[in-house]
Amino acid sequence: MTEHKLGTIDAANTLITELYIELRRKVNQWASITHQTAQARMGYVGQHLVSVVTGFPGGRSGARGKDLILGKDKFAEIKTCYRIDQLGKCTTCGAVMASIEDVCPECGSAEVKRNDDSKWLIGIRNDEEFSTILDPVYYYLVLFDFTDLAKPVTVRASIYRVDSLAPGFAYCMVDYYLNIRAKSKSKAPYNLWPYALKFALMRPLLIYRSFISLDDSITTEIFPRRDEPVPYIFPPMSECSRSTALTTSCLQDIAKRFGLLKQGAIPIRSQLLTLIEEKVRPRGNADFFIDALAHAMYMPVIKEHVPNLPSPLKAKITTIFERVENTH
Repeated sequence: MTEHKLGTIDAANTLITELYIELRRKVNQWASITHQTAQARMGYVGQHLVSVVTGFPGGRSGARGKDLILGKDKFAEIKTCYRIDQLGKCTTCGAVMASIEDVCPECGSAEVKRNDDSKWLIGIRNDEEFSTILDPVYYYLVLFDFTDLAKPVTVRASIYRVDSLAPGFAYCMVDYYLNIRAKSKSKAPYNLWPYALKFALMRPLLIYRSFISLDDSITTEIFPRRDEPVPYIFPPMSECSRSTALTTSCLQDIAKRFGLLKQGAIPIRSQLLTLIEEKVRPRGNADFFIDALAHAMYMPVIKEHVPNLPSPLKAKITTIFERVENTH
């Protein structure tokens, strides 16, 4: 095997070729014979890719332990979401279609709806794991998806970096464990959906992006040390109107915090969204706006839990709370 150095585009391209492209090609070949799933497990490939791209080694931990060693007493977690090779459905007859099938094997129709519903899974199994959920300095979120789901040709490989102490992430983990999971019978991991509102509230930074063409060539668009990280663009407030987590009372709260409500005025939801977009968003920088929104959305549902949090976690959440409050 040729010697490769961490932190180089050449190493990243070679890794994708050997552990993704060649593996996927072989799995697809077998899937056409066996009619079994065309998915190859990509979680560990995501860990390898993050190490190569960032230049930091892993902790030899596999599924548990420290995924990425950043230095003395500093480490990061890695999560991978793979939206390639999912099943589809023929919209003509309803038959299930494999990712490698362009026409329906039942009726011959080329009308297909491709699934695009994979997500990052963040599992917190017990109180001990919950108490350490913010110990990683960063969470690296690896995403493989298509640039155009309607034409699944070009694969996009992305790595986002999330600061674990960003309010949108820290508050979300507390809300998940003490509210969502506590009421769940399945105790399923937290589903973090790419491009969703809660993802945007975590202030993710895009640190790596490459495109894999149909001929297996790789074009690297963003790479650490060569390119600056790209902040995820928070969507216009109008696009958040259907979010059940972003309640009307939450919108009223943030409008009050910034002195936007006249005495006795009770604007409707659409008016509040417009008011916040036009009057709050332009103030300060983008992080300021996103943190204020995360604070307004999560704090009403987690505030009662804060006094009873495990000591190290409580200290971090309290510090985040005070920082956001003082910024206001």
